Amino acid sequence: MRGITAGELRAVELRRPGWGKRGYAPAEVDGFLARARAALDALAARRAPELTAEQVHDVVFRKPPLGSRGYDEDQVDDLLDAIEHTLRSGRTGSGTTHLDGRPLPG
Repeated sequence: MRGITAGELRAVELRRPGWGKRGYAPAEVDGFLARARAALDALAARRAPELTAEQVHDVVFRKPPLGSRGYDEDQVDDLLDAIEHTLRSGRTGSGTTHLDGRPLPG
């Protein structure tokens, strides 16, 4: 399982789902990912994050209104897995990998 840093999370561009799929409501995802970035920043600064791995694991997002598309569910779920792993392990940086599996430098 790979982790993620706050910087990597900031750089992610969320995709829209394929046609015929609604995905997750963008406002809810954006709000939660902002909390996750703050938690990852805190962890990197050796402060207690205000978001737990359990909260990440348990989060549920609504669908956007009919006729609109939100964020790709698979991509968001992969991000949540990486965030949960990082918060559970209690470390960022060394040993963390990019979302495509490449090791981070240094």
